[in-house]
Amino acid sequence: MLWRYAENQRNFPGWYLTADPPGCASLIALLDAFIADGTPSSRTLIVTAPTQAVLAVPNNRSAASITPAKFRLSSSSTASEWSFPQSTEPAELSVGADWLPVLRQAIGGIPQGKGDYSIGPSGSGSLWLWWQPAAA
Repeated sequence: MLWRYAENQRNFPGWYLTADPPGCASLIALLDAFIADGTPSSRTLIVTAPTQAVLAVPNNRSAASITPAKFRLSSSSTASEWSFPQSTEPAELSVGADWLPVLRQAIGGIPQGKGDYSIGPSGSGSLWLWWQPAAA
């Protein structure tokens, strides 16, 4: 699940991500393939809209959320690249080799209940990671 908020962006900036354990495993496998390949590549993923239970985890009250239909994840030839603009069709995250292990570790923590933190350099579209609620 991937979303951003249309309201209260001052306190809730950037993109938000959570996934169930199989989704996390799939994302990790994709990142591992990017790391092993070592050349720029990308994949476009279908996005599931967050449920009300998922949106309650970050607790941005009743703020409207925006969910893209697709998410394009790319590895970049520039090692330090992190680009996650607010465009939504598709949402696009491009990361270099410096960020791939950081993103992999963050996604790997979701099934263990880790979250409520963001990754990415300031001003380049942060990504907030959230755990799944018990009944998601």
